[in-house]
Amino acid sequence: MRYRFLVLLLFASCGYHFEGSEKNAQTTLSIPYIKGDGQGILNTELVKVLSSAHLFDYVQNGGALTLEASLIADGDDRIGFRFDRDPATGKRRDNIVGTENRRSMSVQIQLIDTYTQKVVFGPQVISATADYDYVDENSIRDLAFITPPGTPVTVLNFSLGQLDSVDGAHDDSDRVVYRQLAQKIADILVQYR
Repeated sequence: MRYRFLVLLLFASCGYHFEGSEKNAQTTLSIPYIKGDGQGILNTELVKVLSSAHLFDYVQNGGALTLEASLIADGDDRIGFRFDRDPATGKRRDNIVGTENRRSMSVQIQLIDTYTQKVVFGPQVISATADYDYVDENSIRDLAFITPPGTPVTVLNFSLGQLDSVDGAHDDSDRVVYRQLAQKIADILVQYR
């Protein structure tokens, strides 16, 4: 009896596990094409977050679970303004121009058991936002300054990526919003591991 106890203690201390006792084995997960994610950025961010958190073992096809997702909303609202100025005199005009926008996206997800084709979780809508600033591409005052000899110099060359036009800043916000969505999805899926 004493020897059996020592043998069991020895096996347990060496990290030996009996077959079938692995409770923390990772479940495989597949993420097919996400509708509305034309460049695959959300898909890439999801794989990064889920893999780095060791929540699931990501496989391209044939996982025990399938995460179906579709982008259902993509908005861009102007939230920051300033008064426009007359380019010749510098006096304030009555009209205003945008300087800051809020990008918002919503994704609907559901988790499906691949073998039974039953929905394990969802459908659930998850949303994320990102705010970004930009310069008015139609204003010479925003895009350039005049050196003492009178030569115009473009401001964007010196901004080190901090200033961009509204279109460029909008495109740059993609990865930020997708990364937030991916993290929120991972946080929800923790309970289904």
